[in-house]
Amino acid sequence: MITLGLTPEEGATVVEATGRLDLSSYAEFRDGLLKCAVTEPTAIIVHLLDGFEASGTAELSVFATVWMRVSEWPGVPVMVVADDLMRTTLTLSGIARFVPQYPTVRLALDAIGAPRTRRRHEVQLPFSSATPRLARGFVRDTCERWGVPEILDQAVLVVSELVENAVQHTGSAPSLRLELRPGQFAVAVHDEDPTMPKLRPLTPDQPGGRGLPLVQAVSKAWGASPSPRGGKVIWAVLPLTDGSPSSE
Repeated sequence: MITLGLTPEEGATVVEATGRLDLSSYAEFRDGLLKCAVTEPTAIIVHLLDGFEASGTAELSVFATVWMRVSEWPGVPVMVVADDLMRTTLTLSGIARFVPQYPTVRLALDAIGAPRTRRRHEVQLPFSSATPRLARGFVRDTCERWGVPEILDQAVLVVSELVENAVQHTGSAPSLRLELRPGQFAVAVHDEDPTMPKLRPLTPDQPGGRGLPLVQAVSKAWGASPSPRGGKVIWAVLPLTDGSPSSE
């Protein structure tokens, strides 16, 4: 069993972890860290307390897994604070190539760079057959405001598919988040169903179900994460061809 205690520190989220990391607690630990990333702190600092132990080096790959899942979106750095022995174990396992390690939380906080500049616009949508249309209008207005017309068609397509899936298949009133960072435009849709999406191969006679393959086709990266509000967030990152505006 793993116990996670969350504390905000200077814009970062410090996760104090204790307990045994093994096959039975791996998913719980992974999803707990992924939920922290959804709120977009400046960093996730995982503090492995004295009561933390891992059943083997394979289970420690959870840190690399989380790093890979959050590196594209929301782009939150992951750090580990641990004692000398655990840091040595992480280094020997290769995890240190992806996740930096520190002996104290203070040193980890000091190592966080300036947060990536971004623009962000979020709206709560209703549960309605008109919701996809409202979402498309929100995207058009936002892209015009931010001065990124080159991404409009792809963004409208992705938002339309994700919002329509949320309404039709989860019975949710989705929320939609748009983000602009240098070189990328991100879309994130929250719904109330915790079931993670599955990308299924398309067949010529398959009715519907083409949303995620379309999202995958136009996106640099996409994925889904459990949300601290319950349910999940499905996100997609679209590449921009220029250095997009960096401030509102």
